[in-house]
Formats: sequence, structure tokens, C-alpha cells
Amino acid sequence: METMVYKRKNGATEAMSKLNEGKKHLQESNIFSSIVTLREVLDAFINLKDVHQNDKTKLAGAINDFQRILAASQEFNDLYGKVYFRENDFATSYDFLCQLIKIKEEEITDVLVNEEVNQLLNLDYLSKEDQKATKLMVSLVERGELSALRELVATHDGLGSLVLSLYNETGISHREAGNIDKAIIEYKKALSVSPSDENLHYNLARAYIEIGQNKNAEASIGQALQINPQFQEGLKLFKHIQQR
Repeated sequence: METMVYKRKNGATEAMSKLNEGKKHLQESNIFSSIVTLREVLDAFINLKDVHQNDKTKLAGAINDFQRILAASQEFNDLYGKVYFRENDFATSYDFLCQLIKIKEEEITDVLVNEEVNQLLNLDYLSKEDQKATKLMVSLVERGELSALRELVATHDGLGSLVLSLYNETGISHREAGNIDKAIIEYKKALSVSPSDENLHYNLARAYIEIGQNKNAEASIGQALQINPQFQEGLKLFKHIQQR
């Protein structure tokens, strides 16, 4: 009787498989999951033992490629700012990602215990189940876990509207206070909840105008008009931008 012989994966192969998971997360716009996965891959690479040099070199190249793609991602930049990963400096990248993840978790905790946020979300008036779902939505928005967020919004549309309003109103407050960069970040978070809301694209376009980013403003209002070609305020703003 024949017996099957299973070849055990070496550490480099397992790390490469994990890196492919990270690429999938990034393609699905699950930014936080992609950086957590990258951290795990970096940890594995740093601690590789008894691995053929060709396998290690191949993995190093794949990690460098992934870091470049991640750093160039607009969604990553919106959440974490502009980042440059140094090629082959994986220990530094690992330490940086550990800190980035820690800071993001602390920021999420601060948002969820903020009394003003709780009031805007009407948490005191929601059932415990809805409170949990709403907080999870906020957490997913802050982490940049877009595919998971949209699945949750699809099953809790009313709660999604509350979360959308939170970020839109926060954006408006920042814009009125002159903090335009912060307003743009909040409007983009609102759009992560509802990317087909023409009014959010309109608000984002107005914010871009205020800091002189006319191309971004035109792109944003263009998206609003694709969603609703009869959007009168949007048509006026589009004409205004073209005349600038």
C-alpha cells in the first residue's frame, strides 16, 4: 500500500503565503488587516532559520514590493499619512508597524469612549445589540476595513446612517473651524460608509476648493454628478470650479 508523503513548508514559503493574504486584504481595501499581516510576515522574515538563501532573497523582494504598493495606496495615506518604507530595512519596518497598530487601537478606543461621539450616534437610545454593531462600524471605519464595513452597513442600514452622519458632521465642524485637512479626512471616512452619497462628494469637493486643490475638487464633484446627474448644487459647483 502506498503512503502519501507530505512535504512540510519551510518558513519562507509560509511567509510568502501569508504575504499573499496581505495582498488580498489590500485589494479588498481592508487596510488594517493588510498592515497586521505585513507585520506578521516581517516578524517571520526576521526570525527565519535554516532557509535557502534563494528563498530568503525571493521573499525579501516580495516584501519590498508589497511595502511600496501599501505606501502608495491612497486609502493607506488617508488613514495613516505619507509613509516611506526603506528597502530591506525590515526590522525598522516591523517596529514602525507595531507602533502604528498600537496608536490606531488607542485612537479607536478614544473615539468610542468620547461622550460627544456617543451623543451623535444616539447610543443611549439604541439596543445593546445595535450599540455593539454601531461601535463595530466606527471601529471598521477607523481601521480602514472597507469590505467588512460595507457588509455590516448592508445589514444595518439605519445604523450606517448614524455613523455616516457622525463623520460628515465632524467634517463640517473641522471645515468651519478652518481645519480643512482634518475635514477632508472625516469626509472620506463618511464616504467609506456610503460611497454613493452625492452630498458627501459635494462636501469633499468644497473642502478641496478651500485649500486650492481644484483637480481633486473637480474629481469629487464629478463623482457626485455620476451618481446623480440632476444634482443642481453639484452642477453649480462643477461650473464654478471650471471657471476658476
